[in-house]
Amino acid sequence: MKNKQNIILFLGTAYNSNIDDVENFKLSQEKEFRTAVLTSHEMDLNEKPPKQEGMEKRFDFVLRCDTKNVEDIERAIAPIRDEIAIVFCYFESWMPLYRRLVKLLPDVNMPSEESLEICNSKLEMRKRFMEKYPEITPRFMLIKDKRSADEIMRNIGFPCVTKPLNLTKSRLVIRSNNKEELEGNLQNTFEKIGEVYKSVHSESEPMVLAEEYMEGELYSIDAYVSPKKKSYLTPIVRVVTGKDVGIDDFFNYYRVTPAKIAEEEERKAQESSIKALKATGPTSVTIHIELMRTSKGDWKIVELQTRPGGYRNEMLKLSFGIKHYENDFLNRMGKKPVISAKPLSYTAVMEIFPEREGRIVSIEGIEDMKKLPSFLRFEQAKNPGEMCGYSRDGYTYVLQVVLNHKDEKILYDDLEKMRNIIKINVN
Repeated sequence: MKNKQNIILFLGTAYNSNIDDVENFKLSQEKEFRTAVLTSHEMDLNEKPPKQEGMEKRFDFVLRCDTKNVEDIERAIAPIRDEIAIVFCYFESWMPLYRRLVKLLPDVNMPSEESLEICNSKLEMRKRFMEKYPEITPRFMLIKDKRSADEIMRNIGFPCVTKPLNLTKSRLVIRSNNKEELEGNLQNTFEKIGEVYKSVHSESEPMVLAEEYMEGELYSIDAYVSPKKKSYLTPIVRVVTGKDVGIDDFFNYYRVTPAKIAEEEERKAQESSIKALKATGPTSVTIHIELMRTSKGDWKIVELQTRPGGYRNEMLKLSFGIKHYENDFLNRMGKKPVISAKPLSYTAVMEIFPEREGRIVSIEGIEDMKKLPSFLRFEQAKNPGEMCGYSRDGYTYVLQVVLNHKDEKILYDDLEKMRNIIKINVN
């Protein structure tokens, strides 16, 4: 990186915490960095992601363009082009813009266009897994339309899972146990998928994948992949889904770290993760890997994405003292990230959904929740009067809750109590 390169460029938008970490990074590196965002003409930086008043003013440069037009992108970045040190894209909907920038910034460490395409398409990554390491992937196929039930039955069988190719947070992901369920689920998915893609500003064509359903425990690992393709893995995180606690939905009910897992099993998870990285070929990026230890004891890759995992910065900092975003900066600059595996405390992040679809009337239990020994903070994403529902129907969570405690038993006791404390009343 050249001395004059001191601008950290975010694509689409960013969180306030991202800018906070840039400020901390300045201090640790004893170097002045500035921030910029490249986004569309329509994007309201103060509203998305969740309302952040004054967010736009936190950037040193706000660059707007037609994000689908390479010439307009080039025009927008021209004033700072030679000063860009690092480029970040933390949102799937802005990955097409990320790919278009690769050729425009040859002096900046970035993933290749090909690896960005592979890592952000559930179909393309599955193809690479099947070609290089078939043992880490379930059976799969692309669904053409809502009339594909017979073809899915022949190639995948039951139970199976259908999921959109380029969405996050388990939106429209649903299990089918027989032909009748599958036909109904396909009808529902294809009716809603266009609107859901539009709501997250996705450029990608709405497409759906069918996969063999896997029984087992879900985990995730974030990996820093250097410009020279060396991988550094962070501690594993256990992901408990709605299905795991008896809710008919695949959303991530809570994530918790340190995970309760034997060292040998974590080593196997790491081996499967490394295979996934070798198959897809990313560089100069942080990769979020979701994987499952099946009931047969195999480690299968659910998916990977070219971004840090959700809440991972906060979780790793609280539980291990790892500065995840700062490591992301270091890694993209070709420097070694700083990783500790020594636990400091136990951290869980919950996403709470209603028991059924409807308009929110009230949310009960928030004050009782705040009295839990491990309670740290919460965010209310939806308010009375707003519609809510399951993730499988395209909705996002109503409440996000962070718990943290040095005592593992207290944390897990509070997780259990949370199931009965919060009640979302809908009409």
